[in-house]
Amino acid sequence: MARDQTSFLVFSDDWGEHPSSCQHIFRHIVRDYPVVWVNTVGMRLPRLNKTDMVKGLKKLARMFWGPKAAGASKVLPAGLSVLQPFMLPYNKGPWRAFNRRSVIKAVHRELRRRQLASPILVTTVPNACDYVGAFGERRVVYYCVDDFAEWPGHEKDLVLEMERDLITKADIFIATSEKLVQRLRSLGKPTHFLPHGVDCRAFEDIPEGREHPALAPISRPRVGYVGLIDARLNWRLIEYLLQRLPEVSFVFVGRVEIELALEHYANFYHVPPVPYTEVPLVLKSLDLLILPYEVNSFTQTINPLKLKEYLASGRGIIGAPLREIERFADYLIVARDLEEWLVRIRDFLFGGVFGPEGDRRSLLLSEDWSFKAREFLDICLRG
Repeated sequence: MARDQTSFLVFSDDWGEHPSSCQHIFRHIVRDYPVVWVNTVGMRLPRLNKTDMVKGLKKLARMFWGPKAAGASKVLPAGLSVLQPFMLPYNKGPWRAFNRRSVIKAVHRELRRRQLASPILVTTVPNACDYVGAFGERRVVYYCVDDFAEWPGHEKDLVLEMERDLITKADIFIATSEKLVQRLRSLGKPTHFLPHGVDCRAFEDIPEGREHPALAPISRPRVGYVGLIDARLNWRLIEYLLQRLPEVSFVFVGRVEIELALEHYANFYHVPPVPYTEVPLVLKSLDLLILPYEVNSFTQTINPLKLKEYLASGRGIIGAPLREIERFADYLIVARDLEEWLVRIRDFLFGGVFGPEGDRRSLLLSEDWSFKAREFLDICLRG
């Protein structure tokens, strides 16, 4: 598609921090279209714990010293500028009004500097409802990646209010799971289903036997989960497996959003988040990959971002019976209760029973982020 004067204004998670689907997509789009990316604040009130303190300090560092501070990506793609306006982690009353003024002022300044007019506004977060209409945007796209109102720690009524406002103002919806599509399509606006993709090239040329240094000291067999460690995981299941498989090392790699209560188990290991470029090696350093989610109305809206990276790793996979996981039942094992999880893991690790072995390579060739970005762009441009 030929380049024109189209530009994008994106409100989403922090650029360079554990890339989201939106970041993967815009790494491709920014090659042809200018993008202004605005790091937003979360919709959950910060807690007085180490995790939130570190997260808050990083956010403050970016506000005062720019988006390259606090461990963010040092090299930005040409055509991309990243803003971190000063914002307070509250979305009520005068604090919300302050955030709105601060964000709008910073974005206007950047749009003028780059001589960009009438951008296509894309947001993955409901609190961007406060900024829609302030920039003469030609189109508003709500890229719905989660049911944020149901997220643990979010103030449900406030998030629902923001999302209703955003839905009223948006022109197009793009959603990452069929459950989210069903909810948005009922509202009568153009709605598109766009599941997550994968960077296939990142998994090429990693020799078998090579291990990530953080996992090398951990004894095998290793069963692992890579991703956000939070209340969406089935911790009752995880403890059950730890107790009944003491000879297996269970490795959880990623950012922790809850208080971990299983670290007293000798076979439980937590590894802090690794750079995205190291994720393929981490996955290949594990013997079996798991997606041990709770199964409820909220988690049924999830499309795990790591699922296709799991598939690209070539490792065996066992997952909970979520709709977006069951779509890939030809390529992984779905376990429906505690006993089946236990049996399936034992069979895989010790019994030589590996489960479905569909042609993952053919599947993933059409799932690359480059194709997802092209589809996303086409939706945004045609309206």
